[in-house]
Amino acid sequence: MLNVVRRALEHVTTDTRKELISDFYAMMGDMYHTKKQMTEAYAAYDSALVYNPSNISALNNYAYYLSVERRDLDRAEEMSYKTIKAEPDNSTFLDTYAWILFEKGNYSQARIYIDNAMKGDGAKSDVIVEHCGDIYYMTGDTEGALKYWKQALEMGSKSKTLKQKIEKKKYIAE
Repeated sequence: MLNVVRRALEHVTTDTRKELISDFYAMMGDMYHTKKQMTEAYAAYDSALVYNPSNISALNNYAYYLSVERRDLDRAEEMSYKTIKAEPDNSTFLDTYAWILFEKGNYSQARIYIDNAMKGDGAKSDVIVEHCGDIYYMTGDTEGALKYWKQALEMGSKSKTLKQKIEKKKYIAE
């Protein structure tokens, strides 16, 4: 699939819509991320945002992957903020923003956004539910954290630390 996108980009002309070029680069970023080629992924996301600074998918994914690596969190927050302004009810975008705030130590703010994510369809995602538990723990709500961690486990979470969090009743970073 990566080769297909590369070939498509070889056929870009001055008449090609910038949004389409941006989408191709965003897809490349996602594919590189899947292959754990983060340097290439970030370069592809940068290219996507050159062609369309409002590419919401590129903004969200780039911001989230930076936050998972605990890198460039100010930039990640800036990008993620654009997504929640564009789609304030999108649970995925709200979770990304909450997670960045969590990584920056802004736990009370993170809780506001994760609660909003959980009001939507966020409760269907084991990742969002686990993030909710993590944020609840860091805001002093251990019982709430345990509830969400257990729920994430029941949902089939593949988190490396989830069972430890439940057993030790405390947050453990991955």
